[in-house]
Amino acid sequence: MIDQSSHICFNIGRVMRRVYEHYESRLAPYSLTTPQYMVFMALYASDGITIGELGQRVALDGSTITGILDRMEKNGYVERRPNAEDRRSALVFLTDKARQIAPQIIPFADELDASIREGHTPEEMAVFERVLRELAETYHQKA
Repeated sequence: MIDQSSHICFNIGRVMRRVYEHYESRLAPYSLTTPQYMVFMALYASDGITIGELGQRVALDGSTITGILDRMEKNGYVERRPNAEDRRSALVFLTDKARQIAPQIIPFADELDASIREGHTPEEMAVFERVLRELAETYHQKA
């Protein structure tokens, strides 16, 4: 019998399910999903970017980002404007509605981060974060 708990991917999946649960329960009143929240946060840090740039920031492909933006636009959180430098692309911006709820939802990431760090030393977390970044970069290169 195979012990799934010995597989890295199994454990990453378990953690990601808990991450999604954390966000979904908090974001439901705002009609946002976890992937939409990630896009929201990337745009909050710096909006007025292309869909391609946004996809790179959140590590999602263009068609996935487009679907997420369609739903966020329908809910009044983002708007696409023509790109004066490239007529083939659009720039994505958060709306006033999104900026109004930002102070309420931005802390959700800090809450989760604090919860994950709880019970671990700063040194342990530094190693964990380094390994996560390396895994993400290695996997991205192979994909």
